[in-house]
Amino acid sequence: MTQQNKAQLSQFIYDIEAIIRKYAMESDILQRAKPLLEELLRSPNSISQESFKPRKDRFANNLIYLPDDKIFSVIGGVFLPGQATPIHDHFTWALIGIYEGEERESYYRRIDDGSNPKVAVIKKTGERINKKGHVTVLGKAGIHCIENVSDIPSLSVHIYGLDIGNTQRNTYNPVTGEIGNFISRYDSILRNLRTG
Repeated sequence: MTQQNKAQLSQFIYDIEAIIRKYAMESDILQRAKPLLEELLRSPNSISQESFKPRKDRFANNLIYLPDDKIFSVIGGVFLPGQATPIHDHFTWALIGIYEGEERESYYRRIDDGSNPKVAVIKKTGERINKKGHVTVLGKAGIHCIENVSDIPSLSVHIYGLDIGNTQRNTYNPVTGEIGNFISRYDSILRNLRTG
């Protein structure tokens, strides 16, 4: 990663953080942050390969940036061919941009009343193939799963409205309705790129 590329990533993080600290409403944050992520994805080599360390056993979450107060996180996601997430939620808004490769993303909606914390009825609402440059926007209620359907690794940049690697989240079994819990953790933690 060149100094110019590092400066570009640092500026991106600075601009994202400024938006998150200025606006309280999810819709305001997503509307303003999405174009910044789209611009970053169009810039070749704007993110170091260090941000995209894979795992052989499952998809990888590499922490690129987390401020001290943990109000948002920026992740480098890596899916080797065939790797997938379970159907899951985030308990916050999310922006997920494809940096390289392609992913199949399936969207779900919870259609029960939410009164049982151990069981949910979910309905698949859509599916698409996301290619380089695409940015998915998910609100706090978003439920989805991602799978690398190509023959090369897929690399993606994720921005979440909290410390996603240390937040307990849910998985959803579409057949049994069972809700599972997990904490994704971070597979690698990079230097604070915003402050150098």
